[in-house]
Amino acid sequence: MLVGVSTYDSDHYHDLPPVRADLHYMQAVLESTEIGMYNECAMVPEPTRAEMLHAIEEFLEARQPSETALLYFSGHGEFCEADGQLYFLTRDADPEDLPGTAVPAEFLERMLQSCRASSKVVLLDCCSSGSVVQGWTAKGGTDPGERSAPSTLLRPTGVYFITASDALQAASAMAPAGSTLGTSRFTGEIVEGLRNGRIKDSGWITPDDLFEYLTAQMVRKGVPQEQRPTKSTIRATHSLPLARSVARSVHLPDPPHEEAGTARPAALLSARLLAEQDARDGVDPQRLLRYYARCLGAQAMSGMLPDRDNGRDSAYFLLGQGAETVQSGLGPGLPAPGRLRAPENTAEQPDRPGLQEYWYGYPAVTLPERGGNGRRRAAVRIAPLLIQPMELIPDENGRGRLRSSGVPALHTGVVTELLADDAAAELLADWQPTWQEGNGAQMVKAVRELLTRLGLSELEPLDLSALNERSAMDSLRSGAHNAAVLLTPSGLERHATEALVDNLLQMSARTGQIPGTALHALLTGDGGDQADPPPVVVAPGPCNESQEQVVVSAMTRPLTVSTGPPGTGKSEVVTAVVTTAVAAGQSVLVASTNNEAVDVVAERCDAISPGLLMRTGNAAAREREAAKLEGLLTRPAEAPGRSSETVAGEVRALRTRAEALRATAAHLVEEETRLLELLRERDRRSKELGLPAGLLAEVWADGAVTALARWEERARRAAGAGRFAFGRWRRERALSALVASTAGTPAAPWPAWAAQRPAPSELLLALAEAVAVERSVRELVPECLDRDEEGLRRARLESAAGLSGASGELSRAVAAEAMVRGRSLMNQRLQTLRQRFGVQKSQRNLMAHVKGWAISTHSVRQLELAPKLFDLVVIDEASQCSIPSVLPLLFRAERALIIGDPMQLGHIPGITAQQERQAREQSGLSAALLEDHRLAYHVHSSYQAAAQHGEAALLLDEHYRCHPAIADVVNGYCYAGQLQVLTDVRRQAPAVDPAGAMDPAPVLGWVDVPHGESVPGSDGRSWRNAEEARRVRATVDELLARLPEQATVGVVTPFRGQKQELARVWADDSRVRVGTVHAFQGGQRDVMVLSPVATENTPPRTTHWVASQVNLWNVAVTRARSQLITVGSHAFWQGQAGLPALLAERSAVLGAGAPADHGSSRGWSPTRFREELGDRLQEYLGRRGIADLERAAVVGGHTVDLLFTRDGVNTAVLIDTGPAYRQDPARHLRLTHARCDLLTGLPSGGSGAKAGPVERVVRVPAWRILGGDAMVEPLFG
Repeated sequence: MLVGVSTYDSDHYHDLPPVRADLHYMQAVLESTEIGMYNECAMVPEPTRAEMLHAIEEFLEARQPSETALLYFSGHGEFCEADGQLYFLTRDADPEDLPGTAVPAEFLERMLQSCRASSKVVLLDCCSSGSVVQGWTAKGGTDPGERSAPSTLLRPTGVYFITASDALQAASAMAPAGSTLGTSRFTGEIVEGLRNGRIKDSGWITPDDLFEYLTAQMVRKGVPQEQRPTKSTIRATHSLPLARSVARSVHLPDPPHEEAGTARPAALLSARLLAEQDARDGVDPQRLLRYYARCLGAQAMSGMLPDRDNGRDSAYFLLGQGAETVQSGLGPGLPAPGRLRAPENTAEQPDRPGLQEYWYGYPAVTLPERGGNGRRRAAVRIAPLLIQPMELIPDENGRGRLRSSGVPALHTGVVTELLADDAAAELLADWQPTWQEGNGAQMVKAVRELLTRLGLSELEPLDLSALNERSAMDSLRSGAHNAAVLLTPSGLERHATEALVDNLLQMSARTGQIPGTALHALLTGDGGDQADPPPVVVAPGPCNESQEQVVVSAMTRPLTVSTGPPGTGKSEVVTAVVTTAVAAGQSVLVASTNNEAVDVVAERCDAISPGLLMRTGNAAAREREAAKLEGLLTRPAEAPGRSSETVAGEVRALRTRAEALRATAAHLVEEETRLLELLRERDRRSKELGLPAGLLAEVWADGAVTALARWEERARRAAGAGRFAFGRWRRERALSALVASTAGTPAAPWPAWAAQRPAPSELLLALAEAVAVERSVRELVPECLDRDEEGLRRARLESAAGLSGASGELSRAVAAEAMVRGRSLMNQRLQTLRQRFGVQKSQRNLMAHVKGWAISTHSVRQLELAPKLFDLVVIDEASQCSIPSVLPLLFRAERALIIGDPMQLGHIPGITAQQERQAREQSGLSAALLEDHRLAYHVHSSYQAAAQHGEAALLLDEHYRCHPAIADVVNGYCYAGQLQVLTDVRRQAPAVDPAGAMDPAPVLGWVDVPHGESVPGSDGRSWRNAEEARRVRATVDELLARLPEQATVGVVTPFRGQKQELARVWADDSRVRVGTVHAFQGGQRDVMVLSPVATENTPPRTTHWVASQVNLWNVAVTRARSQLITVGSHAFWQGQAGLPALLAERSAVLGAGAPADHGSSRGWSPTRFREELGDRLQEYLGRRGIADLERAAVVGGHTVDLLFTRDGVNTAVLIDTGPAYRQDPARHLRLTHARCDLLTGLPSGGSGAKAGPVERVVRVPAWRILGGDAMVEPLFG
């Protein structure tokens, strides 16, 4: 299949005419009977995103094991830093929304993984194409360290990638010298080499031959190394015949002339029909919900590792007699065991599909639990290695029979138990059965190679003709047995999934009730009508503009999506949403897969008022809810000091006052911005006229502004007067009056034209324009000087504090009144919780008074399944929530707020690509449709699905947690520098140097471990580094000795093996917490110590996995409040790519004797205009005798423009050039004032200014600097 895009709807991308020639000539050589001998190529020119998705899926899923699949793409490629993905740009690609309008390379990789073709070749002729194979690439020739391909029976033959350029590099687009084909260079070299027999003298041409030829050609022609082809050959067949070498040049037909009636290729038409059908019909909610139900059933099974001795004939059945016929393909099914429980039916809807109950697999694997001792035998778990779904049907005699309803897949739980995370992820993503149906010998060979990969012994010879259960029941060792296993999900695994699946299936039969719910908004993107007017925001805590915007949107729009990076106040926003909704009399539900996130919000609400929100959920949560209700009921009902209506009136008044202050602040900034523009315009016009700087300011300096206006009018009239003597006389008089207006001797002389006679009309007009600007300046300056900026700053702070206090009082009043009114229903709820009966009904009854509720998504069965049960549902940490886990909650709500961060940890699907494909095909959905809507279960989170269908995500962009030097690492790499870092470092523990060599200590430190070695962990599943662990222990012990007593330390590592090595050391010290990255999501420590483990001897695959986990590194880095110390090989990580390399670059090596770099100023890149303003201000201070001065000084991690010392006092200066494009001016002023407030009292100086604390901070508007010394003087007195 050949895909090419030469024209683009967006003006951001230039058209690529060579692509049309690329497609034509690639088709010609591949279909040539002398060269490629491929069947008719599927041609897909100029597709849209949806069309390309469908075309890729159709082509790859139609391939058979006996075929070779070749996929070629020519067009623009773009690497998106926001999510670390390469995107193939289709003609409708939007640069502002690549994930939603272009085709991700990840989709192509998934489709290739599930493609049945025995050989797959991908040729990518686009920029940044090497990033699709980043980490497994060879450059310029065969990589000697590359592993040989294992047997094809272990896993399918891999994909041979050849890409036009390296990751993040532009492809060399020019055509090869001597070629008249009009193609791009990469494609042209392929075509010319194939048609002229240059690649190889004779015989078959392999992908290796092609790659070596392309590289040699690029080297010979001087193409830069980064623009040369890249290949990835992991698990690919190097000897694959790609084309035949020809002895003589083959003539290729010229491209056809473009005509209006040219027929479109069949592949494109087919894809277009499917895309149009999707656009017309949208997502079928019934099919989608049943698809998720099937995926959840597979996931429930994947976690099942039942106890061998206690779970037999209940959680599992051991099949140890007769022959294995199901997975080998020798038979369609097998008799059901006599004690097998039949699937449960739902009386209300007996015809709906139920949760898949049975999973069959071979061979049986035993896994003894760790931790057994000599007195007590460790439990042994059992599961099949390969599994597939089965359905129970009656045979002709009415007896139960199990029939296969899928294909074999790996048991996820077994694989993750035996392999490290990276190796398990790779195996689960790539593996699929390759033996022919009915060929038992091939199957046994494939299973044995799989056992070798997993490190499992064959404890009993595998013999498909005669199963035996004896060794499986007796063995105490890990290994495989010649028996089959039938899993019947039950107990905790089933209970955790059953309620969610039951909700999904009920909803699939009630799709007519979906319109009008938040679920409808997510599935269709229909934003509906915005509520008008929005309610008053009730925020008991601080609430900045970005947070307030999220609250307002959540109260008015059917679907709101918000991105909450670390430390930006997600919990505060969710709490404000709860208090605002409750104050407005609306019901609100807070939910998340992350129990800790729900608990944090519940605790915040309880701190405001215990009756504000009820936390319910699982048995433990309901017990706590009952205890809370009992406490509220035993406490005498207290009426609030003031009624909620009274306090609400005060909140509205304070909100009006706050808005008036915002308007005043906005007006002040707008005036300053206008004045700055005028002064820059005055400078520009003065320069054009040759006027010395400041001369215009001396014109009628002591007179009224009206004098300028009169002269301006006079000059314009004189310029328009005739050319005769009278006109010349008027112009001369006007010019003379202007020159004479500079009383006395001007500071600088007038230019020569001031004495020129006659005076040209053009000169007078230009002077009139300049004087008009000067007049506007003089009119505006007094207004700006009269503003009481300090008074405005104090008033806004007092207003915000008053509004916060009144909001808290209003929330308490509303909750107290609800407690009084709902006392009997609270008692009813308490009784149902104790009796464990009628819980849903009592919850709904109590909602009449208690409007706020919180629950885990796992406990959805505690809520009645009714559409629009809640006015609003909030999904917190949505990036960790799977899509099906939130759909029942969105069905229960009229509006939804989806808040999360795609750059932090995502949800873990727990099923393989093969299992997802089975669920998708059984549900009648296409991979292209799910990708287009970002609804694929095993790929997308609920945040991604909502972001695809909702309005543009609202960013919480003010960061308050990490020291600026720490925050800057991830701000630039993960969030494109959009975060405003406002961390108050005065409240943080001071950074310390565990080596005691640096004072002050660096915020980003690195303990170098140059000679460490990584080895498999004690369980063989993970990695550890003993020398690194030793240095971590020494570092943490020194930190504990030097830090304040209340300071806390965290030790984080990406590997369980290293975590286990370190966890025992501080098991009894509450100040130290040790864990993997996942354990620290949502938690922070004063100092974090990071142990990356990987080093020079670590397998490249593992190193690449660690380095590429941007989300893990983001979470690990942002857990540190005041200091982050990495312990590992500094040189090794400097040589890697991505966030780890950036961290190594920014960190000071401790104990190396080098001075610490305490600044975040490395990210400081002032504009030329800002530098000029700084130069002028430095000159002004120099004229005042101030020599102790620093430029771009770093104070507490915050960069200031100037820092100077006068009379022993350090003053920090922030030059304010005005708000950024489209930035709210009032917010800009607040942020600037906030930055000023953060600096007072911080240590400063030592590099020009005297060392000492900052005692004064001055905001200098840029207009004052351009206005001259007189404008600056009042600020520095």
